[in-house]
Amino acid sequence: MKHLKTTVKADKTVPLTLALSFAVPAVVLLICFAVCDIAPFGDRTLCSMDGYSQYYPMLMTMSEAVKEGEIFYSFNGALGFNLWAQSGYYTNSLLWLPLYFLPHSLQVSYIDLTVLFRLSLAGLFLCLYLIRTHRNASFIKTVTVFPSLSLAWALSGYMTAFINQLMWTDVVVLLPLVILGIQYIREKKSPALYILALFLSIVSCFYISFMVCIFAVLWFLFLMLRERLLWRERLSCAVRFGASSLLAGGMSAVVIIPVYKALSLTKASDLGFEGTLGLNYNLKDFLLRLLPFQELSQEYDLPNLYCTVTVFILFFFFLFSKRLSRRHRAAAFIFVTFMFVSMCVNLGEFIWHGFHYPNQLPARQSFLAIFLMLTLAAEYLVRSSIKRNLLYALTAIICAGAVLNFAVQFSRDVWTSRVNSLQKYESVMENFTAKDDGEGFARMEWTDVKKNNYPQQYGYKGISYYSSTMSADAYDFFQQTGMDRYAKNVSVRYRQSDILNAIFSVRYIMSGEHGGKITENGSCLSLGFVCSESVYVFEPSRVKKPELGQQLLWDCLCGSNFTSFSEGYSLLSENQLELTLFDTDYIEGNLKSDRDGVFFTSIPYDEGWEIFIDGQKQETKKAAGYFLSCPIEKGDHEITLKYTVPGIKVGAVISVMSLLAAAGWMLIERKVLNAKIKTGIEDFHR
Repeated sequence: MKHLKTTVKADKTVPLTLALSFAVPAVVLLICFAVCDIAPFGDRTLCSMDGYSQYYPMLMTMSEAVKEGEIFYSFNGALGFNLWAQSGYYTNSLLWLPLYFLPHSLQVSYIDLTVLFRLSLAGLFLCLYLIRTHRNASFIKTVTVFPSLSLAWALSGYMTAFINQLMWTDVVVLLPLVILGIQYIREKKSPALYILALFLSIVSCFYISFMVCIFAVLWFLFLMLRERLLWRERLSCAVRFGASSLLAGGMSAVVIIPVYKALSLTKASDLGFEGTLGLNYNLKDFLLRLLPFQELSQEYDLPNLYCTVTVFILFFFFLFSKRLSRRHRAAAFIFVTFMFVSMCVNLGEFIWHGFHYPNQLPARQSFLAIFLMLTLAAEYLVRSSIKRNLLYALTAIICAGAVLNFAVQFSRDVWTSRVNSLQKYESVMENFTAKDDGEGFARMEWTDVKKNNYPQQYGYKGISYYSSTMSADAYDFFQQTGMDRYAKNVSVRYRQSDILNAIFSVRYIMSGEHGGKITENGSCLSLGFVCSESVYVFEPSRVKKPELGQQLLWDCLCGSNFTSFSEGYSLLSENQLELTLFDTDYIEGNLKSDRDGVFFTSIPYDEGWEIFIDGQKQETKKAAGYFLSCPIEKGDHEITLKYTVPGIKVGAVISVMSLLAAAGWMLIERKVLNAKIKTGIEDFHR
């Protein structure tokens, strides 16, 4: 009877425990917001670092794309790019959906609030995982151990260091649900939670979810090894786990396949493991990362592993606990050792990061090691016969360690920006947008580009671009035509010239303070025009001196060496595409050509683009190493260009089939369960 009362009391306390695990991280972060003048308490924002240069601009582009119904392709950077793939890599979080319908003046504040919401959800979901996993935990341990460890998870060194990496933390939030789903599979319960949580994780952040998928397999093996099971049971669990994983991956195929195809075109896709096996860090420096108040590693250097010293000490108590089987402790030791060794060894880092070395931001999988340590600490505390006063002291120390370390690191190391720095050109952009709409199609660029993603941030068709989905062709072309670059292999800053302004249809040039002066370029070619077949001779890789690349390209377009820019422009402008309809993925126009040649467009070559001349589909070719083109004959022509995201059709079919298969599986399991319950009731009445 005493045990029954304790259980009932604990069950009634679960909502309060979950509420605390959600609310406490939010309160801590709100206090930090107030101290650091972050909106709504000041004029600063967490949209800094990559949040400033990548996520915020990309969210602004996606916001406009959703409103306009043009979510597949964008001309706001790199002359044009696969928006569906970029979104799948950066901005697919469900938390962004309200952002797209908010007025621009509230969007920055909303982004900061989603950071707070993510930390709170991280605490909530870990607490939920611990409660469901340790159902027999006493009332005292439920209300002390679980919220304190959830707080350490939400305010971990990883979350603090990468708080500006807005796409990564979605996966940190969902990880406890993924692991809880695996636990349900082990207990022969419905795999629905695992399938849904893994699907949401993959769709939210394709890249970090690659690490979660590896960890899910390791966790499943850990569950299988730590207990003595019949091989029949292991096989049954393995089949359910494997089928569930395939269904989750299949449901997300409409995102995975297009993103994978886009990433396969990047520079990073060709980089393999180089050098000999070795260590990334020395042991002393690595162990210091377990201590509080260490400087955050936000660019290079060591992993961010802090989740309180107490948690790591409890791991050693776990290893020597007599209340846990040797098999259980041995499996945990092997798992922890593997996680930390794979982090320290260069080959391990290479594999964890999608079979390439990360560009800055080290050990992006370290949140997985933190999760493992926290769950093992919870197992020890729940199963030990620790005295109540000592339990209170330990949980208080964990909470204090998590809060104090977060507060110090947040105020000292976390990067912030001024809100007005993200919005100061808004009025100018509104003026340009009005001009742009009147022209149907016109590109614009700055005389002095300070940020790579201005076109995405302010919503104009431009060239400057910064994204990990940037193709190798784009990087090579821009590099060999004298553009500036910021991050390795993934960025370009436009450096204007008469030649490039003409070829790229740059009609407007912005200059002056805050870009307030807009000059119209009178020597601007259309989005498409007829040029010489010698354009196929130009290859960026053969250009030895980038300063000569533009003139070589111009000569190839014109077909011979021209003594002046105006002479070449006069030739190319004679046969231009006159647009009659322009959408980002569907373009129509008329073209009158006085000669046979090449229909050249300033649209990047992409297998998703199709060209139709007079209703006949043409064989597209890559011109000048980067551009969409096709042969064209002399005469009057109607031109149509259509874009379909590469891989999206196959991905959509696989996603629908996987969704139907998962729904069918869940329906069958429910019917089987109901039948068992009915049979059990009938047997009871007999």
